[in-house]
Amino acid sequence: MEMHLGPDVHVLGASASDQGRNPLVTVVVDTPSGITIDEIAEISRILRKDAGIAQHLDTTDFRIEVTSPGVKAGFKEPWQFPRHIGRRLNVYLNPDPGVDDHQESIEGELIQTTPEGIVVRSTGGDEEITWSRIRKAVVQLNW
Repeated sequence: MEMHLGPDVHVLGASASDQGRNPLVTVVVDTPSGITIDEIAEISRILRKDAGIAQHLDTTDFRIEVTSPGVKAGFKEPWQFPRHIGRRLNVYLNPDPGVDDHQESIEGELIQTTPEGIVVRSTGGDEEITWSRIRKAVVQLNW
């Protein structure tokens, strides 16, 4: 099912659950600048009227939940990184088969994005990480 929700809206995930009386459709969305509650409400209205969802579920009586990914979910798409410049991240890495170093993550401040990847300032200095090495990044919150 293809949906057009706006030029900068990315659907990061969607699921349907038939628990309860009415099926629940959950859609996770984001934009390069972050998603606002007003945008989530508008997307929810658009999806509620989408005949394709009702046809796919074989019912018009369903609930819809549109949400942002949340801080704990992390992110990995190149378009998601620029808004986090200056924030402290924990970057979880994919294994690099050509290197004996089995480093699983790097924690530090995101200082730059490039066409090839990101630059993180950690205790070991500035580290360049290519897009292919990034499994996901999670913002480290200061409480």
